[in-house]
Amino acid sequence: MPGVLDLAAQLLGPPRDPDQIRETDPRAAAVVVPLLRLLRCYFRAEVSGLEHLPVGPALLVGNHNAGITMMEPFLLGLAWHLRERGEDDLYFLGHDVLVTLPILRELLTRLGLIRASARTTERALRAGKKVVVFPGGNYEAFRPYWERHEVDFKGRTGFVALALKNQVPIVPVMSLGGHETLLVLSRGERLARWLGLRERLRNDSCPIFLDLPWELGVGPIFHFPLPSKLVIEVGAPVDLEGHGLPDAEDPIVLGKLGERVRAEIQRMMTRRAAERRWPVLG
Repeated sequence: MPGVLDLAAQLLGPPRDPDQIRETDPRAAAVVVPLLRLLRCYFRAEVSGLEHLPVGPALLVGNHNAGITMMEPFLLGLAWHLRERGEDDLYFLGHDVLVTLPILRELLTRLGLIRASARTTERALRAGKKVVVFPGGNYEAFRPYWERHEVDFKGRTGFVALALKNQVPIVPVMSLGGHETLLVLSRGERLARWLGLRERLRNDSCPIFLDLPWELGVGPIFHFPLPSKLVIEVGAPVDLEGHGLPDAEDPIVLGKLGERVRAEIQRMMTRRAAERRWPVLG
């Protein structure tokens, strides 16, 4: 109980800067880990392939599911935390909205959330951290339900440039099942443009979806996720074939390497999706 009260006082205190790289807070982990164990049971989550993560800095690249209520990062972080006993933390890139919400921001930044920007990512990699990025962003996070087994980065290759500039390996991470916790009907890109969400929230989507508790949800808002079985698989680092710092400015090289990473995640996705018998149930 004292630990919980102490953490609560910290969450209500001066905010952490999401652009600064700080060590994660063991007090926050001690409070959150039991809750994440319950979350793991609710989603019957399976995490495999952690042995592929190298020692030292790395860029973990994954597909984005379930809108802004994405549970896979928490479950991946839990599995890694239990394996490493807090000695080597994962840092996750988060949208501007997440790093501005009071209290939630304070909790998440103590668990390894940092702002999704090239500058912040470079700081983390140079500090020897492992950073998890979802290049597809809200575009992939709100893809229609019938595209739930498709990996779509919208052609983004900034993560490749960051890996080459900092000479760190790229590790593919596949997440399956999260996009069955709701039913996205449309990305709502036209509606997002009409509402000016790109300028206001750095968001290209204003999705329309079926979920709990809204029944019909509109916009990039949280939802209560259905208990879909979640599968997370970490693959072997992608071979960058000797490409170095000069290639970080070559759009052709970036495109080829970016597609290689996307294709590897898609390969894992297709294989694991074929093993799935029913939506939600797994």
